[in-house]
Amino acid sequence: MTLKEKISAKLSETRAVSPVIGVILMVAITVILAAVIGTFVMGLGNNVSKNAQAGVSFDQVNDTQVDVQLTSLGNVQDAANFSIKSSGCGDDGSPFTEVGDVASVTGCNGSGDKITVVAEINGNENVVATYELN
Repeated sequence: MTLKEKISAKLSETRAVSPVIGVILMVAITVILAAVIGTFVMGLGNNVSKNAQAGVSFDQVNDTQVDVQLTSLGNVQDAANFSIKSSGCGDDGSPFTEVGDVASVTGCNGSGDKITVVAEINGNENVVATYELN
């Protein structure tokens, strides 16, 4: 056998994936496609709740007071859906009526107190931002 014949014999050999592995791959692809199509058809993705995407800014006036400004509504429908909660400070309830409003949180004890702005979307409360006093 010449070198040319040996090389052409090696090149003509066919190698393939084992039939068992091929079947397993086809079944896996079928299951994944069925899950994706089923999700779209049944609308399971529509039940996912959305997180609040609003903007607020904090300005610490002194050790006992922080001003909170609503800078944008984002996907929250109304400024009245916001509330301010705090640990160590006085709560302010629903402080905003429109974008640009500033709410002053007073009565803080100083360093370590946390102020959290919460927005309600579809009955679910979402934390928009948190501020810790210096």
